[in-house]
Amino acid sequence: MKKELAFEESWKVEIRRGLLQYAVLAIVRLHENGIHGYGIARELEQRTDGLLEVKEGTLYPILHRLRKERLLNVRREKSDTGPERKVYVLTGEGDRVYRELSVTLSSIFEKLEALMS
Repeated sequence: MKKELAFEESWKVEIRRGLLQYAVLAIVRLHENGIHGYGIARELEQRTDGLLEVKEGTLYPILHRLRKERLLNVRREKSDTGPERKVYVLTGEGDRVYRELSVTLSSIFEKLEALMS
């Protein structure tokens, strides 16, 4: 039988899921020439001091979903050390969605900050 998560743990999982999608868009947006999955994972961990550390089993389904939603494009790039790798680039629609989500998140954080004071 699967153990049910406590309320706060399930809440953290849900919040993290949405924030990870936003954070992936943010990281890819920083790299106009594209970035590969490993680079995204490394930057997420570094830029968030480990808060948004992500494993392959979590990152690649997010990248797939963002591609399916046409927010990311992918191209193949030759690698000196092994097989070709996928490089992710933000689409115009991805940039629009990122900017809209940024405004929404800013507003949410502002209102939550007011609730906490």
